[in-house]
Parts: sequence; C-alpha cells; structure tokens
Amino acid sequence: MLKAMAKDAGFPKHKRITNHSVRKFLVQKLRNANIPPTETMAITGHTNAQSITNYSNISVEQQQKCSCSVQ
Repeated sequence: MLKAMAKDAGFPKHKRITNHSVRKFLVQKLRNANIPPTETMAITGHTNAQSITNYSNISVEQQQKCSCSVQ
C-alpha cells in the first residue's frame, strides 16, 4: 500500500520508502518542531520514550545552534 501511495504522490522510483522510514521522518519533524515526547508518542503509537529517541536525530539547524553556543 505504501509503495502505491508513494507512486501516486509522485516520489521518484529510486527512493525507497518504507513504513519505518516514514515513521522516522515523522519523529524527526515532530522533534524539530519542539513537540514534547509524550505528544510524539501519542501520534506515532510508541509506548516508551526511549524508542522515539532511537528514531530521532539532531537536525543540522540544532547542531549549528549547539556549536554557536559553545564558542
């Protein structure tokens, strides 16, 4: 079903889109928008905060802010 949805949305065929990649992308976007972990868990269906931490990466913007504050 996800493959058909990606095709209908016009995603390039070479892009591999899976349920996992979509879920990870959503967690990252929610984290970047400063959505609290409890709300993210409610949206994604995760049952523990550590599991969403495993999905999320720090964004380039967040890395730049951290690097500027250290100097």
